[in-house]
Amino acid sequence: MVLPTDGYSSASEFMSALQGTQGDAFWLLKSQGHWHGGLHLFDSFVPGAIYRPDGPAGHGLKSMTDGHIVAYRLNDDYRAAAHNKRALKFSTTFILVKSTCVPDKARPAHGLDFYTLWMQLAPLSVYGASDSVIGEVTATALKVRRDNPAPGWVRQGLPGGDGAQARTCYDVQNRYPAPRDTYTQLPRLSTVEILEEATFLLDRRAVPFVYVRVMSVPEGVSAGLAVGESGWISGQEKYLKRRGGAGALPRWMKAARQKGVFNEVVALAGDNVLPVSAGEIIGHLGYLESPHSAPHHFCHLEVFSQDSRLPDFVANRAGVTAGEPFIHSPRGKPRYFHRERDNTFEALAIGDDPVLTGEERFTPRSKTRWQKSGDNAWYEIPAERSWLAESDVTVVNQFDLAKRGFILLEQDEPPLTVRQTLREGWLRQGFQRLAALAQQNTRDMYSLTYIEGYQRLLKEMEFESDGEKFSKRLWQFLHNRQSHILKQVQRLIVKHHSEWLHDGMSALWRAALDEQGKHQPALALYNRQFIDALVWMKDVPEIRSSEALWHLHPVTFLEAISKGDANTCACNRDITLEELCAMAPNIKVTLLEINLQAFNEAFSLFGINTCIGKTHLLAQIFHESGGLIYTKEIAGESASYSPWYGRGLIQITLETNYKAYAKYINEDVFSTSTNRDKLMSLPHSVTSAAWFSKIHTKAAVFADLDDFNKITLTVNGGFNGYNDRLSFFKKGLESLKASHLIKLYKNEHYTFEESDIYNGKLGSLAWGIWHDPQSRRIGTSKNNNEALKGYLRAKYLIETNPLTQKEKERKWYGIIGENLSSFLDEKINKLNEVN
Repeated sequence: MVLPTDGYSSASEFMSALQGTQGDAFWLLKSQGHWHGGLHLFDSFVPGAIYRPDGPAGHGLKSMTDGHIVAYRLNDDYRAAAHNKRALKFSTTFILVKSTCVPDKARPAHGLDFYTLWMQLAPLSVYGASDSVIGEVTATALKVRRDNPAPGWVRQGLPGGDGAQARTCYDVQNRYPAPRDTYTQLPRLSTVEILEEATFLLDRRAVPFVYVRVMSVPEGVSAGLAVGESGWISGQEKYLKRRGGAGALPRWMKAARQKGVFNEVVALAGDNVLPVSAGEIIGHLGYLESPHSAPHHFCHLEVFSQDSRLPDFVANRAGVTAGEPFIHSPRGKPRYFHRERDNTFEALAIGDDPVLTGEERFTPRSKTRWQKSGDNAWYEIPAERSWLAESDVTVVNQFDLAKRGFILLEQDEPPLTVRQTLREGWLRQGFQRLAALAQQNTRDMYSLTYIEGYQRLLKEMEFESDGEKFSKRLWQFLHNRQSHILKQVQRLIVKHHSEWLHDGMSALWRAALDEQGKHQPALALYNRQFIDALVWMKDVPEIRSSEALWHLHPVTFLEAISKGDANTCACNRDITLEELCAMAPNIKVTLLEINLQAFNEAFSLFGINTCIGKTHLLAQIFHESGGLIYTKEIAGESASYSPWYGRGLIQITLETNYKAYAKYINEDVFSTSTNRDKLMSLPHSVTSAAWFSKIHTKAAVFADLDDFNKITLTVNGGFNGYNDRLSFFKKGLESLKASHLIKLYKNEHYTFEESDIYNGKLGSLAWGIWHDPQSRRIGTSKNNNEALKGYLRAKYLIETNPLTQKEKERKWYGIIGENLSSFLDEKINKLNEVN
């Protein structure tokens, strides 16, 4: 999900800023007691969403999701409704974006179709008549550049624009370098017409550039381009001030303008739908002149669904485990302080009274820290500023929405009048939940007052109270500012008939407007015209307007189902080509690009969702495959176990493993040479590696535990290429932004003692052999002390848990098991002599 406007780093920050504003208080119920299914974004809250010809590039309202526009109405200019002798301006411009959320690609049936409605956007006239975007140089001077003559240079620039993460990959550097410097300049106050925009790499950073035609140059100042000539200059906002024009039109408006239908609802279907991407500018706040309030800019934002799968989706009946796990911490649990010097935990207390958690929380696991101490473990919960015992919290999957507090309320019967809202069942059910929630949080006299208020309102609802004072109090208690109430109200999913279906003469509005007309006829006339102009739903066949629709909080719900983006860590989202290039700068970009989709599909299929897990697995794959070059064991045909030699990026070996993989994927990859060779090509070259890590072994489990040593032993059987694997891993930590999930990586290395290999004979022996300066095994840095640690630990484990007969008969890195003790004694003595 992308937030509707710039200036906020997260959905929680956006909602915290919105809370207490006029727009937030419109969710579900207006103060007049009318149903309202969305939010209002006002200019006081999002001033950057007002269109300004001289505003920064890219300012405006942003689509929150990918999708396609299935209906719109574009005003050529502001509409007007009469009030007394004035014609008051307003906009009825809207777009309806249809999106689909499929949490798990392996279960496409468990998805959800939903719609985002952007209403009362600015009309076409706001953007001016010219299609040109004009820029003025504000820097002292800008370098003039020309097309780069490098072979394979891509003039369109980096995919993903200046948000791209490509920085170090050799092939990317050669395909997307900045335009060539001409060593001339364009002086300050020069004006240019912007013809093209692209992002290129300059000093390994993604930087925006524009291709321009010079319109004017200050008199008497030399310039690298004369009037009428073209070239590339920097497109950074701090150097170039843009003056908009219709060239700043959102993409959908350009298509609508070309179609030529204005002030009417246009429904789209099939190949005619208009695509829209998350983060794309879709418009700006519309201007509203009201009879009894100051003029202002605002828009209506609403999310709804008519998908019959929604109840199952919220309950996660399919058991989807994809997405970001959350740590659920209940109210009333002991809080702990962590003493890092001795890794102990102490319960917090004031006198003899323990300090308990104040409210229920759901914290993304990636935002917590996990720490083990002895036989117990704790999670650090940032909002509590303390640690909680692992036994006091539970892990909840991202798409277990019901467990995360989302509640379904239904009002299937269509309302007869707008005044009926206060007596509707959904509102009574919602207040029962809020009353119970208030009862659980009796922290002070303020809370007790609210408990009494909710109980009083519920009693009044039983007697079908009405009136302005009653509706005002209901509205106030629905928008209670206590955090636990706010969070719950934002998680109410209400099935209700839409307000965009009925015009001012319908039964829904007639009684209220007729009553208003007795006392304020001019206002009643204005309201009827205003309502008539806004309705649209009856003209969009895709929406089953006779049915009630599920209304979802536009920010809280979309954030809950969001799978992340490229500006966050790689948890619960696809990784990008640029991230792979940064992690593996010496691997050809073509190989990374070929394997990218398969990596993402395999991560999703096998539930490898954490950024740290992906980093560990990719580091192993990159080394095992020689940089994605080898998907077949070198000279495997001559191996004693041929034809079951290693194939795939982690090289599945031996007949039993081929058959186990075949059984899991339900496909023959073992009966013939052709079938076995499937593992050498996509998708099996990648899928088999993910299967090996997640299903066949516990490598993926140890990846989430950040046990690099154990993963390497599991994949390799020893520590060949240890340093190379670690080098890939270090780059991946930065590229996939995985540092926050580090547990065992300290001072740029992993210790023997903290790894699970410390508890195994094989791992301890391997650690000794690979670090032994006298050993021919390569891949690690040779170190007497580390070798001695491994040998001593292996000796201790064998003495305390003697080898079985089978273990005595097998070879341990070329050493017969029954000779292991004498081998270890000899190695330990030699190393002690050196030390």
